[in-house]
Amino acid sequence: MSDNDKRPDPGAGIPWVDVTPQQARAHPKGRPGLTLYVIIAYLIVSGLFKLWAFTGAGYPVTVIVLGGALPVITGLGLWARMPWAIIVAIIMAGFTLYAFARNIGADPSMLLLVDALVAVSMIFYLVEGDRPNLIYRHRYRRYSDLKDD
Repeated sequence: MSDNDKRPDPGAGIPWVDVTPQQARAHPKGRPGLTLYVIIAYLIVSGLFKLWAFTGAGYPVTVIVLGGALPVITGLGLWARMPWAIIVAIIMAGFTLYAFARNIGADPSMLLLVDALVAVSMIFYLVEGDRPNLIYRHRYRRYSDLKDD
């Protein structure tokens, strides 16, 4: 029994159970579902759009790579069930929220608002969702502990 099995989640109070990557992939919820496929598609499509827009506007190469290529690579990593991809996706969503907050008074673009709303939804799902936790972190919540209460 690992330390995670003994210690409950601070938010929900339900303990986590760690499994091997092979066990997680063999489970029916160990494959991306509709919500994850929507997130993957959003990352890839928005990344390709940003690549096109940033390249056309003459942005520096670092902005083009970080703003456009990174979402595409992250989306492909989520699709391939790579554990690092969830961390990168959460960090990118955080940077999106920072950019939105920084530009609130300057640029009233609907694209920034939609991007921020998607980022918040994506962060909550990737951090709290049962399926992403099983796929990328190889753990699940032991809901049977709730029946004892």
